[in-house]
Amino acid sequence: MTEKLQLLAPALDDAAIAEARSLLGMPMRVEQWNYEASRDSIRHYAWGLGDDNPLYCEPEYARQTRWKGIIAPPTFFFGIFDAVVAPGLPDIQWIYSGVDCEFFEPMRRDDEITATAEYIDAKELPARQSGRMLVQTGDVRYANQHGRLTTKVLSHTFRIARMTAAGGLRYEARAEHQYTEAQLKEIETATLNEQRRGAEVRYWEDVQVGEQLLGTVRGPINRLDMTCYYAGAVGTSGYKSTKLKWMYADWARRSPEKLPNNYDPSYYAAAVSPSIGHQDLAIATTEIGMPGAYDNGPQRIGMLIGSVTNWMGDDGILLRYSARLRLPVIFGDTNFFKGSVSSKR
Repeated sequence: MTEKLQLLAPALDDAAIAEARSLLGMPMRVEQWNYEASRDSIRHYAWGLGDDNPLYCEPEYARQTRWKGIIAPPTFFFGIFDAVVAPGLPDIQWIYSGVDCEFFEPMRRDDEITATAEYIDAKELPARQSGRMLVQTGDVRYANQHGRLTTKVLSHTFRIARMTAAGGLRYEARAEHQYTEAQLKEIETATLNEQRRGAEVRYWEDVQVGEQLLGTVRGPINRLDMTCYYAGAVGTSGYKSTKLKWMYADWARRSPEKLPNNYDPSYYAAAVSPSIGHQDLAIATTEIGMPGAYDNGPQRIGMLIGSVTNWMGDDGILLRYSARLRLPVIFGDTNFFKGSVSSKR
């Protein structure tokens, strides 16, 4: 027999915001999920996004491209380190907001990648679904074994008081969407007919302003989709099993210097993981304030980029990428990713 475990829910007030800003510039200790871009870690990450691009998964195919071997999807950096830099604010909920990325060279099969991070900004923004909201920004760098910078990421994390706090997050709960057979067939057809440019080079003169990207479809999202994603990019450094879970909780209480500090120690010490709202409907809706058990932000950011890489083809090079997550996606939702060419320069 088990009893319901509650998350603590302090308010996000002036004192809390001042404390978060006082930590700006503090040295960051981060914990990596992967240290090497192995064939399997790249494939697990790509498959966790529903991306079967052979450039990421098939050695023989990849050897025929300009890269002469497997490269990782651009957002594979999430599989190295989740890029969250949001220290302080004990028991204030973390919600992924978005990224601004610069890519300098691909992460290649068997690269050894090291992540470093700096806490650079804490800005209060108006909130529609809560009283107050702080956005914490980190400058995260990923370098390979040659010391060359592969990726720079400005990551943005919302900090919002939980539902039971004054001014806490309050989305209206909604049921998982129920699809007709015809709707599911439409999703299946769109997904299986996804078009990838692949080896066909897209030249400058081929690109027309206003051109529509063919887009991708991912969904309906469920727990198994989340599990597959976590195989390639675990949600956070707080996703720990059995003994490690208890060990990190003990460190949070007695030896926080042993923990990564891009999250507050309260994240690891909580009686129930603050991230369990990605799986647990009751925690998500009655304690965090989400409309349902919700997706992982970096997962959706990675899914979105597939529309771009499909469009640009194997020879294309992605230089910059920005994404913002405006609303939660809950289990049962389907993502329809679309885009267009706005300019050429």
